[in-house]
Amino acid sequence: MLRRSSRLAPIARRALPAAVRLPARAVAGSAAGNQQATADSGKFDALDKRRRQLLYRSKQRGWLEMDIMLGGWASARLADLSEDQLTQFAEIIEMENPDLYCWLTGQQDVPDDISNPLLRTLCAPPLPTSL
Repeated sequence: MLRRSSRLAPIARRALPAAVRLPARAVAGSAAGNQQATADSGKFDALDKRRRQLLYRSKQRGWLEMDIMLGGWASARLADLSEDQLTQFAEIIEMENPDLYCWLTGQQDVPDDISNPLLRTLCAPPLPTSL
């Protein structure tokens, strides 16, 4: 097993060409030598973490058909949803696959006791396109 020796560090530094060598202060954790990302959390929307979680959960439901339907819709539209709509989508994600599949495919109507406007929007038949 090799051991590092503090005596070898200056020798190793001298063995490198001058163009490759970095000043000791740059290597010792200054901003120039630090590869860690800066904490610019202000660049992201406060709801981005929630959107990523919902996107993942909508694509990993366990039924391929549901993964495709909900995951595709979420990929295309989650970025535009408000906080209230994200809460409604989270409620949709919690629903059982068989019921949700029947509603999304139009096999059954959404029961009246479910008050989720986003679910009703998802289950609404598509608007006809003009020819």
